[in-house]
Amino acid sequence: MTANHAAGPGQTRPSRLWLWIVVAFVIQAAAWTTWFTIAAQHRVAEVPLATGGKAK
Repeated sequence: MTANHAAGPGQTRPSRLWLWIVVAFVIQAAAWTTWFTIAAQHRVAEVPLATGGKAK
């Protein structure tokens, strides 16, 4: 028997696309969580914008 016949005659295997979507979502959520955690611990001081070349 081949893998296609494992589900039974006339039946197809269910798609695993949803599993890959869930895995991708979890990886992306972990990346964003890591990014925001690191950013929260390393604050950046406010930098004034250039005023068109006029120094005060």
